[in-house]
Amino acid sequence: MFTAARPGRTSGAVPDAPPVPEVGMDRLVERHGLPLVVLDIGRAARQYRALRSAFPSVDVHYDVSALSHPALVSAITADGGSFVVSHDGALEAITRARIDLARVLHATAVVHPHEVLAAYNAGVRRFIVDGTADVEKFVGYPDDLRLLLRLRSDDPARGAHALPRGIRPLDALRTVRFAASLGVRVSGFSLNVPPEATPQLYVARIARVVALMADIEAVVGCRFDSIDLGDAFPGTAAVSVADRAELAKAIRAILAPATSRLSVTASASRAVTADCITVIAGTIERDVDPLLASDCMDEGAGVAVIGDDGLEAGAAPGDTRPSLLPFFRSVAHTGHRILRTGRRPQTWSSAG
Repeated sequence: MFTAARPGRTSGAVPDAPPVPEVGMDRLVERHGLPLVVLDIGRAARQYRALRSAFPSVDVHYDVSALSHPALVSAITADGGSFVVSHDGALEAITRARIDLARVLHATAVVHPHEVLAAYNAGVRRFIVDGTADVEKFVGYPDDLRLLLRLRSDDPARGAHALPRGIRPLDALRTVRFAASLGVRVSGFSLNVPPEATPQLYVARIARVVALMADIEAVVGCRFDSIDLGDAFPGTAAVSVADRAELAKAIRAILAPATSRLSVTASASRAVTADCITVIAGTIERDVDPLLASDCMDEGAGVAVIGDDGLEAGAAPGDTRPSLLPFFRSVAHTGHRILRTGRRPQTWSSAG
């Protein structure tokens, strides 16, 4: 049936179980046809739980911009998990799931004041902003607002392909004072760490921002209560058990004196969805990037969901005729795609 089986790419998460075997893929294709996107939601939920277990002092948020399938959002919600929205449209996926938006960290670049107001009125209370222009949009908001300033990355490789986001550490004091002059309280800072960050790099960045916060507190007389370790958490610790232990130990050591008053968050995406998405269209492509999978669904690929028990959703043990799940297709929205019910076109080819 399959013309080739391409080897999977290097996983972005600590292995917890082998992927669905090829014979299992064979059966899914027999039931649903080609092309097909297979989402191992059970594995993604386990990988999210493993991150939370490895970093108990960090409130690990899942970035729904990586994969916003309702089954995964529901699984993380059931575990008491939290979410981050980092692209336009991601908040819509969370809102449709009817979860408490107080568990959402809004990290999308803010453009219009009405977007801020809509998110706040929906229940979001925590926002990451990139500078003084964003701070001005929060003038007059109630005291339950939690505003974090994103610190600009000093990694040249990142800046070479995109405009830098956030403020320079040298401008942090001025920005906090500016916010205070408007009656807006800054709760803390968000790091900007590259996806390939090692525990050593994380430790250096965390120590630097903790020192920065202490200096500003001494000068301004304010009190910070939040620090966000950024997106792509936990860097290389996503694939190395040793790195996880080292990073977790370092986080506890650096932040221990402030744990009674400091909330520590972080955002994970590929560490959750790695090895969870397979595309079948004559060939088998494992560990597919979520955005590529969304492209496939845009072109009409069906979707099969594997649950926590390794079975396709809707199937009982030994059941060879599970019901076909509702089809989900994705819609482009400024660099983000949301899975939603829709029609099913006829063909798609991984070749192109």
